[in-house]
Amino acid sequence: VEEQEEAISQIEAYSKQDDIITLYFDPCHLQHNVTNARMWQPKGKEGTIRIKSNPGRKRINILGALNIKDTEVTTMITEEKCNAERVVEFLKKIKEKYPNKEIIIILDNAKYNHANYTTTYAELLGITLFFLPPYSPNLNLIERLWKFTKKKLVHNTYYEKFKQFTKEVEKYFQNLNQYQEELRTILTQKFQIILTD
Repeated sequence: VEEQEEAISQIEAYSKQDDIITLYFDPCHLQHNVTNARMWQPKGKEGTIRIKSNPGRKRINILGALNIKDTEVTTMITEEKCNAERVVEFLKKIKEKYPNKEIIIILDNAKYNHANYTTTYAELLGITLFFLPPYSPNLNLIERLWKFTKKKLVHNTYYEKFKQFTKEVEKYFQNLNQYQEELRTILTQKFQIILTD
C-alpha cells in the first residue's frame, strides 16, 4: 500500500507540471475472435443470442501511450510480437511526437519494459521511465482505455476476415475523438489502492 501511495504522489507531481509530458504506456492484445460479454444460458432459451466465432489465435498488438492532460492516445498497431524492439520503436515515435519536451512514461514491470535495450534507448532519447510498483495495474490509466476499447471492438462482435478486423481496429483509433465525452469520465486520476496480502 505504501509503495502505491508513493507512486500516486509522484504521478500527481509529474502531472501538475506543464512543461512535462506524462504518458501512461501499456500494450493491448486483441485476438481475432469474439469476446462473450454476457452470461451463458441453455441453448434455445428465450433471449439467447448466437454469435459466430473464429478458429485460430491470430491477434493484433497495440502499443499505446495515453496523455492524461488531453486524453490523446498515441498508438502503434502491429501483428509482430511485443518485445523490447517494438517498445523502442514506439519510444522513438513518442519522441518524434513530443520533440524538445521532457517526457515521463509510466509503465509496468513487463520484461520488455525493463530490458537493457529498452532502458538504454529511453535514456538516449531523454525519456524517463517511471515503473509502477509490482501488481499495480490499477495505477496505469491506459488499462481503463483498453477495457473500453475491448468493449467497443470485440465484445459480442464477429469479424469474418482478419483483414476486416484490422481495418476496424485502425478505424477505431483514427476516430477515437468521437468517444471523448465517455473517455473523460473514466480516464481520471482517481486511483483505488488494491490491498494485497
